[in-house]
Amino acid sequence: MGKEPILETTAIIDEKGNTLEKVNIVMLGNSLTYKGDWSTLLKRNDIFNGGKRGWTSEQLSWVIKHFVSPYKPRLCFFKAGTNDITLGVAPERVYKNMTLVMDSIKSTGTHPVYTTTLYQHGALDRNRIFDSINAQMELYCKTKGYDFLDLRPFLCKDGDIEKKYVEDGNTHLTSEAYPLWAKAMQPILEKYGL
Repeated sequence: MGKEPILETTAIIDEKGNTLEKVNIVMLGNSLTYKGDWSTLLKRNDIFNGGKRGWTSEQLSWVIKHFVSPYKPRLCFFKAGTNDITLGVAPERVYKNMTLVMDSIKSTGTHPVYTTTLYQHGALDRNRIFDSINAQMELYCKTKGYDFLDLRPFLCKDGDIEKKYVEDGNTHLTSEAYPLWAKAMQPILEKYGL
């Protein structure tokens, strides 16, 4: 009896169980990111869904070595902050965590794209905190040469997310919101030839 050949696989399994052969884009974020069917929305099969339900920006920094580094994607879209503020993390700490994540992504050779922290419907005081963090991150991205993806013009109106785009808990997005998020990504994908 001869030895059975060892079969090597190059398949990559993302957080939702999708199988990929190549990764050009990583979607790193919380449950909002996790819920997106990015391959269908963007009509491509090279997107790693690195959404982690309930995770904070600090926790997401822990998985860069697993979700970004091994695959050397061209872009990593990063979205977080909602869970941090909901759990009472100070906005200054959230900002610090987010800059750490963005710089860590860049250190792997991947270009980071900050995606704005979205509003929670009806939580106007909390939404102003999100505005402040997003404004700080926009300035940080300009300083560092990172891309800034603002979802608010696509999903929000008058300083709040439109009710039709959130589920009953006023945080998680409805299926109607995701095509608009994907549309917002298109100019950045085109900028990088993706």
